[in-house]
Amino acid sequence: MAGYIMSLKKPKSKKISITQPLEECIKKGVYSTKLSKPENNIWKIHHEATIADYATMKEGDNIYFFINRKIYGIGRLKNIENDCKFSNYLDSSKPINSRYKDIKNELLVDFGEESVDNR
Repeated sequence: MAGYIMSLKKPKSKKISITQPLEECIKKGVYSTKLSKPENNIWKIHHEATIADYATMKEGDNIYFFINRKIYGIGRLKNIENDCKFSNYLDSSKPINSRYKDIKNELLVDFGEESVDNR
């Protein structure tokens, strides 16, 4: 059984944000990682490592939620149909820059404009 560490910014928030507070993760049963934009349509090593971690996740693996170096919760991955990990929209794991207005109808979980990195 593998375990994955997820670092969150805060326990709860009044506003839903892609920098998900623990409260939202628990309520929705969903966690996602916001990747920075690829440069020149190429993933960097930290992007590849994150995608590789997701590729190896399987039902029953643990998720550890940390905030400010303290453990706030432990979760266990559960399959929905045949898998426990999904792309939030069709091309989200490709090193291309998408615009929210172009993908908003495809999103599994919609965090508004923060669903894609618009920096």
